Amino acid sequence: MDNPFARKKRRRRKRRGPDSDDCCCLVTEVFDGPCFIATAAHDGNRAAEPVRTLRRYRDQRLSRNPAGRAFTRVYYRYGAYGARFLRRFPVFKPVVRTALKPLVAYARTRIR
Repeated sequence: MDNPFARKKRRRRKRRGPDSDDCCCLVTEVFDGPCFIATAAHDGNRAAEPVRTLRRYRDQRLSRNPAGRAFTRVYYRYGAYGARFLRRFPVFKPVVRTALKPLVAYARTRIR
């Protein structure tokens, strides 16, 4: 017979998302969380202007509508893989920075 006063052991779900040492960024809900791909492309510099621009876009635009929040969740679930790839193969960092330029330019026009 179960003891009604015994505490049930709760299984802790592993938090999905980046480890604290992962770097990069493009989006998530309104908080200054880790950013993956953009930060990795900028050599881990979280203060780089494109990274800050993409964070502001995330906070001001993406977090305010359901589609943006869904994109953010998917990105934070899988973006760490892209960051790891860039850390493992740094030769691709300039390619990713170039690919991000149109996104950063668009984000600049949409934020205050």
